[in-house]
Amino acid sequence: MDIYDKYIRTIVDFPIEGIKFRDITPLLANGEAFHQVIMDLNKELPSYENWDKIIAAESRGFVFASPLAELNNKGLVLARKKGKLPKVGYTESYALEYGEATIEIPEGAINPGDKVIILDDLIATGGSAKAMVNLVRKAGGIPIMALFLIELRSMEGYKQLGIPTVSIVNYGLHAGDLLQVESQNGSFAKFVSKVDDETIEVEFEDGKKENLNKNKIISIVQIEKNGRQTYIKYRD
Repeated sequence: MDIYDKYIRTIVDFPIEGIKFRDITPLLANGEAFHQVIMDLNKELPSYENWDKIIAAESRGFVFASPLAELNNKGLVLARKKGKLPKVGYTESYALEYGEATIEIPEGAINPGDKVIILDDLIATGGSAKAMVNLVRKAGGIPIMALFLIELRSMEGYKQLGIPTVSIVNYGLHAGDLLQVESQNGSFAKFVSKVDDETIEVEFEDGKKENLNKNKIISIVQIEKNGRQTYIKYRD
């Protein structure tokens, strides 16, 4: 069991029924695990000369962005909730399920031409991350990548951003994911849909479909432009 399986706690039906809440507080409370998180995030950053600052969303984004910025001697830009900053530079609103939220960055925090990393603890629909991308551009900066500890794949939030997106821990599946599976029909299949809490429908290369128990998923396969296959651990 890796640190993420051990220390990220899943709370069912929180904050509302039907939601699986990924609780990172046990991960933060363990010093060795928290250190490993920072090292894993740091490994995904571009070369030192290819970026200037990190922008992070209030409030859990600050937890990870602060040590990363310090470790790399880079600047940290705080994207705060509306009304929290004494001197506002730029403002951006984004849609919530009911209503909208607004985040702001300080005046002068991002200079024209700054190459900026977008960072948060989790990406779901991508609304807050897209707002940070827009804030960077409004200030004249260049958003070069987005980095998250957790991604909820079924929400496909990365599609909102329009920049390279990397996540350390992935939960769930989205339509079209290529899976390595245990099946008599083949070793690789595309995820089609969820059947129930324990079963998914997949389609093999020859067009055959099968209802497959989730415990038969070995990994998610990500194929890069050069044809290289990267394996992502599947977590439900």
